Formats: sequence, C-alpha cells, structure tokens
Amino acid sequence: MKRKFALSLFVLIAAFGSFSVKISQAAAQTSLTLFLGYIPNVQFAPVYVALDRGYFADMGLNVTLEHSYNETDGLTRIGVNQLQFGVISGEQIILARAKSAPVVYFFRWYQKFPVGIASPVDANITDPKQLVGHIISVPAKYGASYIGFRALLNAVGLKESDLKDVKEIGFNTAPLLCARQIDASVVYVANEPLLVEKQCFKTNVIAISDYANLVANGFVTNETTIQNHSDWVHGIANAFAKGLADTIADPDAAYTISKKYIPDLGDDPVQKQVLINSLLLWKSATNTPGYSDSATWKLTQDTLLAMKLIDQPLDLSKAFTNDYVPSLPVATSQTTNAATLAATP
Repeated sequence: MKRKFALSLFVLIAAFGSFSVKISQAAAQTSLTLFLGYIPNVQFAPVYVALDRGYFADMGLNVTLEHSYNETDGLTRIGVNQLQFGVISGEQIILARAKSAPVVYFFRWYQKFPVGIASPVDANITDPKQLVGHIISVPAKYGASYIGFRALLNAVGLKESDLKDVKEIGFNTAPLLCARQIDASVVYVANEPLLVEKQCFKTNVIAISDYANLVANGFVTNETTIQNHSDWVHGIANAFAKGLADTIADPDAAYTISKKYIPDLGDDPVQKQVLINSLLLWKSATNTPGYSDSATWKLTQDTLLAMKLIDQPLDLSKAFTNDYVPSLPVATSQTTNAATLAATP
C-alpha cells in the first residue's frame, strides 16, 4: 500500500511538474498583433505556415493576425506604437517618414515588385512604349499600383500625356478588360491576369520589376520597438523566414495550411496558381530572403520625388535595416520546387 501511494504521489508530482512547465511557457509568451493588408488570402500563405507550425511561438511570441483593407490606418498605428508589426508596401514607409513617422522596414518579403500591365494577347502590347496612344486603367491615382505605373513610365521615358487616357477603375480589371473598355490595365501580376483569363482571354503581362523594381511589401515596425524589444523583431523575422522557406519548398502543404485561415478557400486551381505565381515574387536572387538593397530604396524614393509626393530626399538608412534578416538555408526550396516553377507561365 505504501508503495502504491508513493507511486501515485510520484505520478502526481511528475504531472504537476509538467503542468507547471506548460504554464511557465505560456506565461513567457508575448502577445502581439501582426497587421496584414487586404483580406485573408493565399498570398499570405507563409504567414499562415509560420503561425500554424508554431514558428512564432518558438520565438516566444503569441501572434494574432489582423487583416484590413486600410493600410494607412495600420501604418499610422505602427508609427505611434499602438501596433508593433505589420506588412506594408515599401513606398509607404518613405511617405510616412517624410511626415516624421518613426517606422522602419526590416524584412523585404517581396523581392520583385508585384505590379504589372496586362493587356489582351491580340493587342500585341509587350513593351511599355507600345502603351502610347492607348487607354490604361489604374485602381486609383495613388498607392503602390499607381506609383509603380509611374515608375515604369519614367524608366522608359514616357509621360501620362503620351497615353490616350488613364482611368481610375478600382479593382475591377477583369470585366472592363474583357469588355474592351480599356486597352490595358495596371494589375497585381500574381492573381489578376488569371482572373481575366478565367473570364475571357489570355493576356500579355509587362512586369514593372523588369524596368523599375521598387520596394514592395515587407515587415515593418517602429523605432521604439527596435530600441526596447529587438528580440521581438528578431522573432518575427526568424519565424516568418521559416514559414517563407517552407512555403517555397512545399507550396502544396502551404496551400493546405492556408485553408485553415481562409474561409471557403477549397481546392481552387486558380488560387493554387496564384500561390505558385507568388513564389516567383518572393524568391531571392541572391539567396538572402528578407534583404533590402539600397539601390532599390533609392529608386523608390526617386520615383516619389519625381511625382512630387515628397519634397526632398530622406536619410534612407533610417527607413530600412538588414540587421534582423536571418541566415536560413533555402537550397531545398530551389530543388524541391524547381519543376513547379519551370511550369509556371
């Protein structure tokens, strides 16, 4: 009887000890909100993978995702430290810092600017200079799409006045292009050409990154967080980098995980192709995911100056940092997914 009691007591102590460890681990987690633009979408797959596989938790971070169309609101809240982290387009960082917002870009997710010009194949528009005399649509005359469009025109020596018209249409490309109400449209290259093709015809796409590779979406924080909680910044960068590497290495698994976070995603071949197309925008040509080069930031700033969206050059060394870019092996992503990428249009 004494032996049985002693054994029971040992089991109880062991269980209690294990329970205590779990409590202490939970208590050690720092709760943070990660702001994401737009709605839940397969293009956020690396974030979902990092969350689902516990990579943020491994860094001591309990991350909650906040999706929103209002990128400006998210960036404003980061600037005043109401939020600590968000995924924001690069040109918005320069615009915000021009207004003294202490925001800092620390992980370049999109290595290629994700915007382009789509037109019907039979229009034979394959070079930016062939846009002359045509009606081009933009979502609006502000934001990343329009700034990218202006950068493209600058790069090839064109002005808006060289075009027949530039129409603001919101994100309504497919029906208008299919109806031939516009000749070409500024689009997000990963998904919008696919939607046009699904509704009517194939398109030629001019990638703006081939002419003016501006800073695109990446991870952003503020100077206060960097100063007081650099471990959080390291944690976000490392966890996301692992999610990104996993997604590139195995997009099928990443798509399956994304179903948990995206209502009604299902097994949609169009959305699967959107993910595959996105991989090409995320992959680093220099094998250093997250790294920002100063030339890309200068080009982005020069575009904003030419558009008179800022009055004078800023100290770009304060706008971005590579101090938190992790060193991760990504060789598997270049071998496992080679056949898939080779088949991508």
